Amino acid sequence: MFEVGESVAGFTIDEFLGGGASADVFRVHRTGSDGDPSDLRHDRRDGSVALKVLHPNASDHARVRERFEREFGIASLLDHPHIVRMLSHGEIEPPRGSLGPRHLPSMWLTMQYIGGPAATALIPERGDEPDMDTVLRVAAQIADALDHAHAQDILHRDVKPANILLSRTPGPRSDGAGPVDAYLSDFGIAQFLDDTRPLARNGRVQGSIGYASPELLQAQKLTPATDFYAFACTLVELITGTPPYPRNTAFAITYAHLNDDPPKLTRRRPWLPSATNSIFAKALAKSPEDRYSSCTELVEILNRLMRDVPVPETEKRSTWWPRAR
Repeated sequence: MFEVGESVAGFTIDEFLGGGASADVFRVHRTGSDGDPSDLRHDRRDGSVALKVLHPNASDHARVRERFEREFGIASLLDHPHIVRMLSHGEIEPPRGSLGPRHLPSMWLTMQYIGGPAATALIPERGDEPDMDTVLRVAAQIADALDHAHAQDILHRDVKPANILLSRTPGPRSDGAGPVDAYLSDFGIAQFLDDTRPLARNGRVQGSIGYASPELLQAQKLTPATDFYAFACTLVELITGTPPYPRNTAFAITYAHLNDDPPKLTRRRPWLPSATNSIFAKALAKSPEDRYSSCTELVEILNRLMRDVPVPETEKRSTWWPRAR
């Protein structure tokens, strides 16, 4: 892994933000004044951007490389205030004379840097209540982002709290901080509507099982309704603290998506209006044709429903900290 202060692909590393099995992400700034001038419009005021670097020794390097290229290629086609912007990309060549899988070219891309955590920070802990004002604000912004992507014939396919970034840590405003804004990220398994490539590899469906629609789990034709379903699962988790079907195994979760009735949210949050149950029953319908026509339609209905509904206070709300995931 690169160190703070090190220069990589014309950028200086300021902070390690996180990583996984296939890539690391850093907050960086340009080492010099050279670079693509078109990127400057999307830098933060402090010049920061996010640099994502693919591990050259990642297992299944070819598949990971394809996902990396797809993330940049598809997301760069989208211009929306609540979609993380792709800026530039390239390769870091291995040292001359080096051989073997550990010395494959390392791909990198830069994107808009978002200073806050993922939306998992909004998921209420046991015994706490959701910050509904922030949840609905985030929902409206991400709904508009998804509807924009769908208008460009692009499916995200992996909508979940971990793939929504927040402008700042949720909680009481301090130091003049404004409201929380949200940004849709990670288009690594996104696809175009007319993409006919297989939806599964070696029998495994790509995506996150907890938010996967029945048609995705059965490798059927995907439509924007596939993202509508995942978006509804995300809202269920942000409101109640758990996704629709919290089960102990991937098999049990898959079975529930395919066969179980949608959860009644009032059983988890008794203060919610009873109409919430029918709203999410439609949003989580097994058949894509039975769901709402857009993500925005679902959020608008929720906003109208929740307009005069008070959220109960809890002792933890006054000293609330975001959960770490």
